Order: sequence, then structure tokens, then C-alpha cells
Amino acid sequence: MEMATKLVIIGGRTAKKPLLAALLGGFLLLGALLSIFGLTGVAYAVPLGGVGEFTVQFKTLEGNGFKMYGGMAESGKAKQTPVFVNEINKATIQGLKISKDFEALNLRVVIEAGGTVSIDGLVQKATQINGNISFGSLTMKENYIGDVEGDVQKAAAEFTQNANTIHIENGDLKTVYLFQQAVSLPGMKVYFEPLK
Repeated sequence: MEMATKLVIIGGRTAKKPLLAALLGGFLLLGALLSIFGLTGVAYAVPLGGVGEFTVQFKTLEGNGFKMYGGMAESGKAKQTPVFVNEINKATIQGLKISKDFEALNLRVVIEAGGTVSIDGLVQKATQINGNISFGSLTMKENYIGDVEGDVQKAAAEFTQNANTIHIENGDLKTVYLFQQAVSLPGMKVYFEPLK
């Protein structure tokens, strides 16, 4: 009895037409949702996360009821990334611009607001925060939480920072998660631009 072996090599290729159709469909759906949002002017419970790191930039932010503490979040590079969790009860922002780079497509998606943005219940998880920041009635404290060996979440809850008010100028934040209970984006524009 003779036995023959067959070697089969399977190579991978990306089907460009279905990939582009899926991407275009996703962008059209996003555009439709944002258009509906643009007609009403206010969106409720808006989360933005799970897309990897994106950039939030603005000229000024005025907020009330600020709290910051450490945490962990999923980013596009790792399941558990250390982050600063920022909570603000009410905020107004001038010159807001949110962008996300898609390097594989050599494309940047940009969301811009033309007027004063109003936000209620802001929760943001950032890996980097840059800007000129001032606080009103700032309190920093360390909390005893018991044994934290190997428990990063508990260790992150150890340190908290609270302030009645926060003012940020020329803000530039690298963010992995953004949630607003209610947001108003007057003069909103969504557009694409090539990466340089």
C-alpha cells in the first residue's frame, strides 16, 4: 500500500472590495447617526470607546464637580492600560476637536464643534493629559484600601483628586474612552483627512 502526502499551503489575502464596502457602510452609518444628532442638537448617553486611542483637543474647558483617580481601560494596543479617569458633572468647551487616526487606511476621522459645547456627566479615560490647568478648591487624598498586591484596580483607587471647578486652556488629551450623559455640539462637522 502506497501512501502519498500532500502539502497544502494556504496563503492569506485581503479581499479589498468587501473590506472597502464594510468600511464605507460603517462610515455611512456613523454619518447618518451624527446627522440625526445634528438635527436635534443634543445626544444622551453617548459613549465613545473600544476604537483604540483617539485625540481630544480644545481651546478652553470650564467644568464643575471634578474628580480624578487612576484606573485601567482597554486600548487598541493592550487589554489593560493604566489611565487617568476624569469625571466632571458639568462642562462647557470652546474649540472642540476629536480625531482618530486609521494608519492602515492613511486616514483621519475628525469631529469638530463650531460653537460652545455643553456636557453633562462627562467620564473620560486618558493615557495622557496636556494643557494649562487650574483648579478651585482642590483636594488630594490617599485612601487606605487594604492589601493591594497584584490588584491594580484597588491600587488605582488609592489616590483621588477632587475640585469644585476646573479650567483647562489648550487641552490635548490622548483618550481611550469618553462618555457623556448629555452633550450639545452646535455647528458640528465630521470629515476625513489624509494622514501626513
